[in-house]
Amino acid sequence: MAVAKSKKRSIRAARLDIRLNIEAKEKIEQAAVVSHQSVTDFVVTSLLRASEEALQRQQVILLTNRDRDLFLAALEEDASPNRHLRKAAERFKRHYQ
Repeated sequence: MAVAKSKKRSIRAARLDIRLNIEAKEKIEQAAVVSHQSVTDFVVTSLLRASEEALQRQQVILLTNRDRDLFLAALEEDASPNRHLRKAAERFKRHYQ
């Protein structure tokens, strides 16, 4: 049993301190009760879900069918880089290599 307590303690070693108004706290507490969770579990679960959604929105680009077709056509096009793109590539190489 001591190992389980020790492991649980290490899992929850980090803290996140926030300040919020009384109405928000009461609403969160009510939501935790109806979700059959502790306030901590409810808050952590909700914040993780919101974090995943925010990261997903940042990592995924949604295109219309028209935009997708234009993008794919541009990829298939056999075009040479223009002067501006060549200069940008040269600046990048100087700066990062």
